[in-house]
Amino acid sequence: MTEHTTRRYHVGEVLSGVQRGRRWLPEEKVRIREETYLPGISVSLVARQHGISGSQIFAWRGLLAQGALTAAGAGRAMVPASEYRALQG
Repeated sequence: MTEHTTRRYHVGEVLSGVQRGRRWLPEEKVRIREETYLPGISVSLVARQHGISGSQIFAWRGLLAQGALTAAGAGRAMVPASEYRALQG
């Protein structure tokens, strides 16, 4: 490497165990998504600030538009759909 070459280091999160990615709380997803609607802010900027991809934020936008994350703000306990179906059976 020459003296004129610059090195870039990225700060990241160290993951251990089987988990492959960070788990975001529904409240965090809503807050991050809302940041993208602030004046002068882009989805890519918010994604970089939080260390996630822009496509992930767009996916959360879609979920919110469908109402999939609104239960998080209700303050009630949620049960996975698979457990709910098992209890019905």
